[in-house]
Amino acid sequence: MIPEPNILTEVRRLVRSGATATEYLAFENASEERHEFHNGDIIAMPGNTSYHERLVFKILRSLGNQLTDNEYMIFPSNLKTMIPTYNRFVYPDITIVRGEGAFQDHEQRELLNPTAIIEILSPSTAHRDLTDKFTYYQSIASLEEVAFFAQDRAYVEIFRKNTDGRWEMVEIKNGIVEFASVQANINLVEVYPQSRF
Repeated sequence: MIPEPNILTEVRRLVRSGATATEYLAFENASEERHEFHNGDIIAMPGNTSYHERLVFKILRSLGNQLTDNEYMIFPSNLKTMIPTYNRFVYPDITIVRGEGAFQDHEQRELLNPTAIIEILSPSTAHRDLTDKFTYYQSIASLEEVAFFAQDRAYVEIFRKNTDGRWEMVEIKNGIVEFASVQANINLVEVYPQSRF
């Protein structure tokens, strides 16, 4: 398991509480900063480190080389995913859609049907990503896989929904992460610097 960081290290700034989803979307779509929506709370997202962004870029590049545009859509972290069951809007680090994307809005800013989601775990977000956020993700009917990449070493936990609808976890250390839902893989040797092994 990826060890849980001290929960006190997480920096989440509450911008407003008691907001409706409509109020959040009006606020967010006019803002230069990114905010998530958690059942009435509008929460500012902290900036990422350069290492985090490099890791996201390398994973995106690897996936982009394998998945064709006419079969898959790959999105970096600036696209919101809507989670209706829990009244949330979140920004996954990477989202993959098999086939056509379904959106709540005409501008296509609020995705409804991710197939796979990838999160890079930083000290400030790891606890929430592995607990609350993963619970929210599990409620998305279209979602088949969620992968959590450690930021500090070549280690991944990937969760797959089996034919019974249960989630099963596979750990990968210094190996190859296989995304069965989209027929792609990530070689950890290629995306993590050798100094991180």
